[in-house]
Order: sequence, then C-alpha cells, then structure tokens
Amino acid sequence: MAWKHERRRTWPPSTDLAPNVYGQLIEQIGCPAWFCSPGGAVLHCNSAARRLWGGCPSPAEDARWDGFAALYRADGSALEKSAAPAALAQRSGAAVAATELVAESADGQKRCLVVHARPVGQDGNAAAGVLCSLTDISVRRRLEHELALARDGRTGFLRMLGHELRNPLASVMAVAAILRRQPGEPGIARMARVIERQTRQLGRFIDDLLDGARIDHACEIPVAMRAASLDEVLACARDMVDGLLRERGQQLHTDIDMCEQDCDAVLWCDPERLGQALGNALHNASQYSDDGAGISLAVAVDGVFLEIRVVDRGIGVESDELPLLFEPFRKFAPHPGRVVSGAGLGLAIARSVTRAHGGQVSADSPGRGQGTCLHFVLPVVRQTAPA
Repeated sequence: MAWKHERRRTWPPSTDLAPNVYGQLIEQIGCPAWFCSPGGAVLHCNSAARRLWGGCPSPAEDARWDGFAALYRADGSALEKSAAPAALAQRSGAAVAATELVAESADGQKRCLVVHARPVGQDGNAAAGVLCSLTDISVRRRLEHELALARDGRTGFLRMLGHELRNPLASVMAVAAILRRQPGEPGIARMARVIERQTRQLGRFIDDLLDGARIDHACEIPVAMRAASLDEVLACARDMVDGLLRERGQQLHTDIDMCEQDCDAVLWCDPERLGQALGNALHNASQYSDDGAGISLAVAVDGVFLEIRVVDRGIGVESDELPLLFEPFRKFAPHPGRVVSGAGLGLAIARSVTRAHGGQVSADSPGRGQGTCLHFVLPVVRQTAPA
C-alpha cells in the first residue's frame, strides 16, 4: 500500500504496523480508556483502566470488549458481553450513545459507569477496532441516593409532625372560641382572643410544614383551577395578614391599576392557593418591616397577565442573597426588633404556587435598609367583560 494512503489514516490498519501507537495515545487519556480489535480482544488499555479492572485481559482473548468481570443494566439485569457498548459500536459501525451501566471488577466491587464506544475507521470500509472510555459516576449516584433518603426522611417527619399537631390545635381553637363567647370577666375574653390569634398562627405554620413537604418531594404545590375574581384572591390574602398587620400597627396600601374594561376581569386560578402565595409575600413584608410601617400592594392587569407587586421599606436584602430568597428553609438576618419565626417556607411556597399557575415571581432590593419588592407575573386572566 502506498505511503501517501497511510499518512491519511487516523489509526494504522493493523496492530502489526505500529504496535505502540495505540498504547501511547490511550495512555494520555485521563479517564479509563482502552482499544479493542474488531473481534473484541482488548489490545491496549491505559493505567486508569487497569486499576479499575484489576489487570488487563490477554490480547489473544476475543469477544471480551472490556476488562470487567460482569456488566449489568441499570435495572440490575445481566448484560451479555456481545451486547456491551463496544460490541454494538463494532457491529453498527457508528458510535453508540453514552450508556450507563453497573460494572463488576475482578475484586467483586461494583461501580456505576457511563461507557462511551466509538469505532475507529481506516481506509476503505473496514474498521481498525473500537476505542472506549468511561466516566465513573459511582460517587454521584451514592450521594444522590443518600440525598433522596434524607429528603424522604425529612418529608415523612414534616408530614407526621403536621398531622400530629392538627388535632390538639383544633381542640384549643374550639375552647378559645367558647371562652370568648361566654359572659364573664373582660380579661377572660381578652385572653381567649390571644389564644385564638396564636393558634391561627400555629395553624398557618402547620400548613406551611405540610406544603413544605410537598415542595421538597414533588417541587410543586397542587392547585385546583377555577374561575375567580381578583377580589376573591385579594380577600384570601388579606385574611392571612390582617391580624398580624393590626398587631404591629402596619398599614397596607392597595393600588389597583385597571382600566374600566379590566375591572371585571375573570381569573382562571386557584384563588385560595394564589391568595396564600400573596399572603405569604405580605407576611414576609410585615416580618421585615418596622412596627407602624407601610406596605404597598400594587395590582394591574395587562392582557392575560396579572401583575402584583408587594413593596416594603424594611431591612432589605443583599444582592447575593436574592437568588436564595425563595429556597425552602432559608432564613436570613431577622428584623432587629423581632425573633426569627416560621420555618422559612413562606416564599418557597409562594414560588411553587406561582409556578403551578404558569407564572413567575422575582425579588429585588437596592440593599440593606432599603426595602424589598416581590413581583408576581401570572398568566391567569381568562376573559374580561365587554366594554
């Protein structure tokens, strides 16, 4: 064969022509790599592959395709050597998709691997063999499994805690309501109202725990969509925070910016859940604002979009904390006049509810001491009454 043809080859046509070329090149690859003959003999492998296998198969042994003792699919079923990625690449004459397998080495240790196999061409239609490499993802899979176990454990604990607290809390609320209605000393009625107010806060906290378990497990809060009015959504939100705002002497300033034809806009949403998301945003604004401070609620309809802004003039958020504001169980520096309360789930639930409606929520703050703005955009405006 003429030399000019040999110079164009990526690989020599046979191992006899340049026996060291394969090994020298493969040894430079950082991950485990090897080269098989068309018949499946492992002709060359680098030191990373030898360490993984516990040695190197004899180059005279055909139909090996790798140095593993056994291969298994992700479901645990055994994989024949003839179905190994290298064998498939040789038969098809094309690179096979990256394949995740469980491989057993000579020492009996099993690892999760992603195997890559590509036939190496030469002049003409024949192939010189198959070049293989792999990525060991055992540690990643182990960490994912441990994370899943921890997540499931926390989810189970939150659900158990929430359900266990509901029954005694309902009894306390019922007794408080009875005491408040009984004639007698004014002090008893006053204490009954305190009990009612605090048990409502505890009930909200329990609901957040249960919703937090859903977020952690499924990344979504379930919603029941139906036609609703904007007033219905806002009423749900106000019910959540009216008592808290009165207790702190804070004022809620509502600005509804709609043209006449949008005033009767019909929303396709879950009004209770959407009110919960908005109520959580208002609760957050109250928590980080001074007593007696004002909180702004701006609402507008733009085509099919409902836009809501909750703006406070509280302690604000640093720019590097903004991306973490909606993460579950995240807590930041509290208002200097208050203790940290809640589970850190309010805004995470608000984001999940918003996403379940096909919308998005974002946060912005000029910095510490300069307040925060939460901006909701929801494509829930279904129709408007004719002008």
